[in-house]
Amino acid sequence: MLEDIPKSRLPIYRRAIDWDWFDREYPAPDVFADTIFKWPYERVRALQNKRFLDIMKVAWRNGFYQKLWGDKGIAPGDIKSIDDLSKLPTFNSDDIKDSQKDGPPFGAIAGILRSAELQRQPLKLQTSGGTTGKARPTLYGVVEWEMNGLQIARSHYLQGARPGDVMQIPATCSLANLAWSHYHAAHYYLSVMPLTTGSGVVTPSAKQVEIAFDYGTNIFVSFPEYLTTLAAEVRKGLGRDPRELGLKYITTYLGPDMEGTLRRDVEQLFGCPVYDNYGTHEISHAAFEAEDKNGMYFMEDCIHIELTDTETGAPVPIGQPGNMVATSLYRHVLPLIRFNLRDLASMLPHEKTALGSEFRRMGHFLGRSDSMVKIRGTNVYPMACLAAVKSDPRTTGEWIVIADRHVRDAVIRDELTIQVEVRSDAGGTGGLKETLEKRLLADLGLKVAVELVDEGALRETANLGREGKPRRLLDRRHEKK
Repeated sequence: MLEDIPKSRLPIYRRAIDWDWFDREYPAPDVFADTIFKWPYERVRALQNKRFLDIMKVAWRNGFYQKLWGDKGIAPGDIKSIDDLSKLPTFNSDDIKDSQKDGPPFGAIAGILRSAELQRQPLKLQTSGGTTGKARPTLYGVVEWEMNGLQIARSHYLQGARPGDVMQIPATCSLANLAWSHYHAAHYYLSVMPLTTGSGVVTPSAKQVEIAFDYGTNIFVSFPEYLTTLAAEVRKGLGRDPRELGLKYITTYLGPDMEGTLRRDVEQLFGCPVYDNYGTHEISHAAFEAEDKNGMYFMEDCIHIELTDTETGAPVPIGQPGNMVATSLYRHVLPLIRFNLRDLASMLPHEKTALGSEFRRMGHFLGRSDSMVKIRGTNVYPMACLAAVKSDPRTTGEWIVIADRHVRDAVIRDELTIQVEVRSDAGGTGGLKETLEKRLLADLGLKVAVELVDEGALRETANLGREGKPRRLLDRRHEKK
């Protein structure tokens, strides 16, 4: 009866790309785990090289890169393989902002004319969290959006997710990317049922835990800070043990948990493994822990990561911290080639792991190089406070670094104060301030003051328990008094 119905002329999503090609080029989680993830590194490198050269062809048609590379005297024939990558200059989010300011709203780096491209293919817009400034937009074409979910699906599969599992995602499907990407991974690539409960603002914590028990959540995706809030709600609100949820695992973003205290705390609360991950809205899910918990594997067939010195830009040795510089191997809409994320990490020794993978691996995310504050000649990274703050069970594990400038008799002196939350059931704070100050002096190489505050006091200042990442630095040195 419907044979005479004409075919739509709209650029419908499911017809936008060749899906058979996509499945071959970017294997689904189970196929990936048994093939590319276990390839000899020489074969992985050859695949990277092929994709890099394909992306370079796209980038040479992009006005942003034409100027960036042309200003350095680089011509197309100069870059013959991925081994020549270091010949190209890096750029960072400030350069993207400048590009978007000069050609709003997306800038020359997006490589498209907004109106024309919207007519040719479906586009998705996500933004940075805007924790430290105005949110920065990133566009996704169909391939980019699918990879956004597929990369995370692969990591979930290697962390233990299987069809029939129930994944609770207490983050909001908004312009931020976290909830969308994990939802996409679960629903489209794993046959795992996603519970997109939204942040604590959308669905209060008491309701979150009620939903988890009612619908059989066995995988949680959230930041550690909010997971501890949920555990407290289970204990106080329901009078139950969080381990009764029977979680298979938790996937999270631990940050510089060098001594493993944050991971141990969450694992003890919920009685399940906790896996660390790393990603940004520009490059999606770049690195992940698997069941071996042997560092975070880079998603090597999708992205190439370099670690460079924060001052010179030169490669850093294995084990030394450096800026992560990313080259996406599939992005056509907003191509990213040698994008300096200004996120600090160190590379682990390259070896074949117990899982049979030769993918390169990174250690913990160590914080942002551009959130460093220099106090009396010492570089201080706020995330370096984590181990000290977590070292005493009387703290909630929450803190914020406050930088102030004092002028006395025309002498300028910058000081740091670390505000640390104390648990309401701590039973006293005797010696805590002094212990923390001594530990922070050892960890930071700088004498700082510790100010103890009540549990929950940093909720607003540090952006705790809400959408987005916690804020760990408040620099008041240039505020008018």
